[in-house]
Amino acid sequence: MTFDAVVVGAGPAGSAAARVLAERRARVLVLEKDRFPRRKVCGEFLSGSARPALERLGVRRRIEAIAPRPIEKGLLYSRNARPIPFRLPAPALGISRDRLDALLAERAVEAGAELDQGARVLAIEGDPGQGFRVRIAAGDGEKSICARAVLGAWGRWDALDRSLERGFLAEPRYFGWSSDYENPRGALDPAVRLYLFPGGYCGLAEVEGGLVRLAGVFSERSRRRVRGGWETVLERARRENAALDRDLGRLVPAPGGFLGTVPIVFTAKPPTERGMLLAGDAAGVIDPFSGEGQAAALSSGILAGEIASRFLRGEVGASDYPRLYEAAWRRRFRRRFAWSAVLRRLMLHPGLGDVAGRIAGRLLVRLGVGALQERSTSGRRSPRL
Repeated sequence: MTFDAVVVGAGPAGSAAARVLAERRARVLVLEKDRFPRRKVCGEFLSGSARPALERLGVRRRIEAIAPRPIEKGLLYSRNARPIPFRLPAPALGISRDRLDALLAERAVEAGAELDQGARVLAIEGDPGQGFRVRIAAGDGEKSICARAVLGAWGRWDALDRSLERGFLAEPRYFGWSSDYENPRGALDPAVRLYLFPGGYCGLAEVEGGLVRLAGVFSERSRRRVRGGWETVLERARRENAALDRDLGRLVPAPGGFLGTVPIVFTAKPPTERGMLLAGDAAGVIDPFSGEGQAAALSSGILAGEIASRFLRGEVGASDYPRLYEAAWRRRFRRRFAWSAVLRRLMLHPGLGDVAGRIAGRLLVRLGVGALQERSTSGRRSPRL
């Protein structure tokens, strides 16, 4: 089988790229190893800076019809400091990943892309000059698909990262975890709440269906010292942060229990590998406290789709278009990853986050939110405090 482009991964970045390519008459195949609907470890928070991408993909109204009340404010709770309130640069939305991913994939298919679910990619060979061969599992064997372009959107970590010998795998690692809670009688108002505790942090945000999503990050070093599952990690976090314990006490655990991730590396990765364009978490995982993960995935997916389509139409040469994408990606995202790394060290340092919160908490939140978010449709760069 031969396609103009193969997109590996049907999350927000992959489906966005596929939609753009299909709109421009490319024959596109999207390979997704899971089957929809699926649960994902994610804060399920769409920042206001995602709005232009949602408009571009034609899904903004559908998502606003699903999502609950807009989220316009937030609270940061360090362990010992008073809560730090902040306003978001533009209203955010909470929507579950099973709904969002299925909707975005549907839009890509509506534009003409083909979606193959349950397709596990074994290897990717070739280059833009000679063409690519994508090998996928098929029963007890495998089959090959040929394509002129390959876009990688396989997420935070995949066996493909190891086969491509990507250097980021040696950096400090973290684990992500999440679970859902029912919010009886609106016990928590629509705000995003962040809580710091030794070795990690977590957040609460409202999603559709009267649910609140709890999502957290815990360092691998700290995880090794905790015996037990994610319930034990959460018990420890509640002991260390009274505000988290109080707020969770108002909620009721929803069916489904905890989800956890394989190790995560929070860093900007090379946005291209061997002539492939990488988007979303495959190109770099930004810290969840930024609230920008899904907005960045959508934006980078659209960018990858646009530049790949230029190559497929003959406007950009085979050796030029990966460099063009890498330069554009770095202009758009490098600054946010740098700020994210600085704030991560501050938030996860034992005691330092509390000291900083007491001394200059409001200023740090103002600078951090403004630096981590893209310009929203309202044109404001920084939050009002």
